[in-house]
Amino acid sequence: MQAAGREIRSSFGKPLYLQTKSEFVRVWCSLAYLFPGLHPDGYEEADSGWPHVLRSFAAEAWRRSVAGDLADDEMYPCDAQWCGLYDRMTVHLPDETQRRMELAAAYDGLPHG
Repeated sequence: MQAAGREIRSSFGKPLYLQTKSEFVRVWCSLAYLFPGLHPDGYEEADSGWPHVLRSFAAEAWRRSVAGDLADDEMYPCDAQWCGLYDRMTVHLPDETQRRMELAAAYDGLPHG
């Protein structure tokens, strides 16, 4: 959780549109990890649950997606969301633990899409 928070905080120092794809995807996945209940669809709606300060990330994700710069699994980083939920759970089934370890190895322990 701390690494994901650092990713997000560090992104505030550089305009989102100037971040490389890799930088942005790391930040976007960090948001999905920390806030797994937020969904990029309808982020502008008042009842979307998106905090105002984070809406610019969803807007940038949509901009990049429409431009063809984000694949569907990057736009909807379900692995990062799942890891965020798993890391908050107190009981883990063996298959869940195995999946979490596989995702950590695949993404060097950081949340990703």
